[in-house]
Amino acid sequence: MEIVKAWEETGAKIPAPYARPIKVLFAPDKGNVPELTFSFALIDSGGQTDYHAHDRPELIYVVFGRGESLCEGEIVPVQADVIMWVRAGKRHQLKNTGAETLKLATVFVPAYTAASNYRRCLEAALKLGGSAEQQGAAGA
Repeated sequence: MEIVKAWEETGAKIPAPYARPIKVLFAPDKGNVPELTFSFALIDSGGQTDYHAHDRPELIYVVFGRGESLCEGEIVPVQADVIMWVRAGKRHQLKNTGAETLKLATVFVPAYTAASNYRRCLEAALKLGGSAEQQGAAGA
């Protein structure tokens, strides 16, 4: 059995305009789990992810907080205990519209490596104005 204490993991800090910490807890290169990628992200009030798509499906679980999910032009309110299945190739984004932090748990099958997951998020932010100095522990 593989066990991770999420609070002990460093993860990566994604810079503005999509500022958020991300922790990949299981992946082929993290925790000896080749089958999937499991991660957490924390989005502060008013924050958001970039509008993006993946070449594989993504399961997104709202652990706590409130926000909006935009998927292929459709906006849906989300809150704790909402689960989304985003099919491969579908553009999507999550925004925190609440006053508290929005915590998301995500799963990719088949897996991305932790390094490639962090890199994609960092590149999206840096492309729109974040600085390389803000990227923190991107290689973690």
